[in-house]
Amino acid sequence: MPESLPPGVPPVAQVRSVWITAGVAVLLALYAAVSVAASLHKGLSYDEGEQLAVGYNAWANRDFRMEGADGDLIKRWATLPYLITRPRLPTTKNEYWRQGRTYIFGFEFFFYKGNQPEWLLLQGRAMAVLIGVLTGWLVFWCSRELFGAAGGLCSLMLFAFSPHMLAFGALVSTDMSACFVLLGATWSVWRLLHRVTWGRLAISLFFAGLLMLAKLSSLAIFPITLTLVLIKLFSGLPLEWNLGRPRLFQAPATQAAVFAGLFLLHCFLAWVALWAHYDFRFAASPVPNDPTVTLPHYVANDPVDPRVASFLNWLHDEHLLPEGFLEGVHMLVTSNDQREAFMDGQWYFGGKSAFFFHALWDKTSPGIFLLAALGGAGWWWWRWQAGNPPGPVAGKSRWAVLPSCYDIMPYLVLIVIYLVIAVIQDVNIGHRHILPIYPPFYILIGGSFAYGWLQCRRGLRLALALLPVYLAAECGMLYPDYLTYFSPFVGGPAQGYQHLVDSSLDWGMDLPAVQAWLDKNNPDNRLPVFLSYFGVDNPEYYGIESLRLPSTPDWRIKGLYAFTGGIYIISATLYESDFIRPFGPWSTDLENHYQVTLRNVKAFEAARRDPAQLAALYQHKPVSFWSQEYDTFDHLRFSRLCAWLRLHRPAPDAICANTMLVWHLSNQDLTDAILGPPPGIDDSINL
Repeated sequence: MPESLPPGVPPVAQVRSVWITAGVAVLLALYAAVSVAASLHKGLSYDEGEQLAVGYNAWANRDFRMEGADGDLIKRWATLPYLITRPRLPTTKNEYWRQGRTYIFGFEFFFYKGNQPEWLLLQGRAMAVLIGVLTGWLVFWCSRELFGAAGGLCSLMLFAFSPHMLAFGALVSTDMSACFVLLGATWSVWRLLHRVTWGRLAISLFFAGLLMLAKLSSLAIFPITLTLVLIKLFSGLPLEWNLGRPRLFQAPATQAAVFAGLFLLHCFLAWVALWAHYDFRFAASPVPNDPTVTLPHYVANDPVDPRVASFLNWLHDEHLLPEGFLEGVHMLVTSNDQREAFMDGQWYFGGKSAFFFHALWDKTSPGIFLLAALGGAGWWWWRWQAGNPPGPVAGKSRWAVLPSCYDIMPYLVLIVIYLVIAVIQDVNIGHRHILPIYPPFYILIGGSFAYGWLQCRRGLRLALALLPVYLAAECGMLYPDYLTYFSPFVGGPAQGYQHLVDSSLDWGMDLPAVQAWLDKNNPDNRLPVFLSYFGVDNPEYYGIESLRLPSTPDWRIKGLYAFTGGIYIISATLYESDFIRPFGPWSTDLENHYQVTLRNVKAFEAARRDPAQLAALYQHKPVSFWSQEYDTFDHLRFSRLCAWLRLHRPAPDAICANTMLVWHLSNQDLTDAILGPPPGIDDSINL
């Protein structure tokens, strides 16, 4: 035996350790490489422009007015490279900076200050992927504690080949940071409830400090922690105390007192970390005495419980939390409950309890469901066979560990509570809002499947190994469009727009794919292009020459033009009449409104050639009326076109990256759509 080996450790254990380390390194490196490589094919997502601009603005101007309480961690983390590369921000004299208009402020930062958008994105996304790598490593570590090395590697493989983890791994969004922080906090709290050491306490406090900065939904840690404390107290297991003189606390009342003290310590640390992010300054504005530098004005669409409003006002008046954070909380609680939503051909405001279960089914691979079924059934079978022993079963090595039901509680609790909170909320705009349940899911099903695989005979092992191969192949075939994953049970990614839109499918990142398609199919711009785009990227930056149909957000120069034969490219979200005015299906009321505006626009167009007629129109209605009428007609005409397409041309002629729908429409098609019979009247939905 080599002298370097510790006494009593067989060489085979050392060899296995090397292979485990190598396997983890390869999977994490592959995950990082694929995430970044896929992101190079993608443009700016809906939230990235403002996330990066606001984060850099916080570093550069110490300005905390914009988007507080919504991803402070990722904003700061992703923009750290900017402190070295020093891209140009809009100045503090910029009207959008002074008004706190985050999205258009970010748009100017990317496209109107002489910066290179690809370089800005790459820097931020490279930092984001590090959080994804840390999350993957944590998945491996947690699974290895429960199921041994084989379980850890299998869980990590599920993470690395997950289209959801790959989609958000290299995106500057709050979602992956929420996954990392919630999983880490749940894991560290559970360990601390059983054994208090300086190391465990430091790790738990570290995650507590990140919780308030990651995402407001991370506050789910409170019911998660309460549930875990109750499980621990009812278990009858002692609490080991190793700070100073070692002690063993057996009485539940004593343990509860210790837990209460630890809870207060964690809350204090989180409070300090939050203030540290805001530079220990209450005022959100860097120049609070300048009345022209204002807090953003949000439209409060949702009623707020008076008790919640009173509590927020008290926190503000007593300066107990930073102003920027409280303004962000106020914005979130007053602007989400009545958001537009679309699900499987249905339009509605607010939320439905079925939405996230529907999203889980639509956007989770059948291979994962099969692994969960096999792993869960195998876990119960082997627990019954083994008689519930601790640690390795029947003389097996640490490669094959079978945890008890008590051991897997933190991950079950995280999945159940986070999913319940999501279901009872009224925000149905994206599958990503339940992303934090996937890492603990991979821990449980990956580990249990790996254990069962090791217990099987060789022939059955080969058959079961096809499942991970299927998942890897499924992931490879989807590259680089991981956000658009939909199960083959619902038609796959190409049919995803019929089921869910917005950030479940279409987050505005696919203008590069549109450019590539046009270069191939419309060289030299032989046909006119009409584009309706959902997102904050810049079509002109990619050289896309188009007439802009109504879009969201709509920063284009207004101007009405005739629909003519050509190429019509429409973002899936807007095609389904989601997040655009008017929202929802074509109805009798919309048809009547459209006919009125059509007559008015025709009358105005006829009068434009005769000054006397034009003056008479202005005398009857002011200029502002006619300007608004043109804008209304523009949106109604586009909405009617989409309704006509859904009825008569539901299969587009082409799809770019599963999100941008393309039709070749003739003049006759457009005449039928704009002037023909009302398309697919639907008055059954009360919007």
